[in-house]
Amino acid sequence: MGKLILSYVLAIILVLLTLACIVTIGSIPFYLLWNWLIPPIFGLPNITLIQAFGLWLMLFFVRNTKFDFSEVKKSIESDVQNKEDIQWNQILNSIKKNYMA
Repeated sequence: MGKLILSYVLAIILVLLTLACIVTIGSIPFYLLWNWLIPPIFGLPNITLIQAFGLWLMLFFVRNTKFDFSEVKKSIESDVQNKEDIQWNQILNSIKKNYMA
């Protein structure tokens, strides 16, 4: 029983170390490039390695997220078109009434 628990603990430690290595490998280039380019160009502050990981993770999630707002976009476009058509028609009617020869 003790060997089984020890093997689970070692497996968890191995997984966490592997995850830490992946995080470090992914964050170091982002960290170095940010601190080299962004402060001189835009005047923003240098970041830490943990902040670089946070930005890297945020960019990863935003880039891989599938945003599908097609139904919302269609309803907004139809509302805007109807309002614009009504306003445009009202303007045309007022011009026709005011400037009929």
